[in-house]
Amino acid sequence: MSTHGADRTDTLRPPEVEAMDQPEGLARTTTQVATLGIAAAILLTGLLGFVPGITSGLGDITWAGPGTDARLLGWTDVSVLHNAAHIVTGIVGLAMSRKLAAAEMFLIASGLLAVLLGVYGLIIDADTGSNFMPVDYAASWLHLVVGVALVFLGVALPRHDDGPTSATYR
Repeated sequence: MSTHGADRTDTLRPPEVEAMDQPEGLARTTTQVATLGIAAAILLTGLLGFVPGITSGLGDITWAGPGTDARLLGWTDVSVLHNAAHIVTGIVGLAMSRKLAAAEMFLIASGLLAVLLGVYGLIIDADTGSNFMPVDYAASWLHLVVGVALVFLGVALPRHDDGPTSATYR
């Protein structure tokens, strides 16, 4: 008996079908890859908030509230609470990027949270105790724009398993 027919069948299979026979490993969908990248960026932002030279005035960083002299990239106010919030959010996003539904949920929920923080920062008096994070005018607009983009990605990216992307790790 010849196995030539079986070999020919295997060679005619499209690559997508061939890939289905492989163990998934760390295969990621487009939504998961986007969530992974965004979560890593959020985590990095929080970590950089504690790095001298990248954050000016780091010796004068406050736990929370207005009055901090620490400025990330010399541009926006940061506090220990603000940096910790970015670090925790980034870690949660990395964990949620492992499952498609969780990745979608992270994009939408963190986007809505960023929009709320942005709006909050625009309506409060930045010099009062209600500015607990602290957020300044520029950071408020940044959070608002990024939040809208995250919600858009959470809704617009595929709501089904679109299969492994070119960023698949095997």
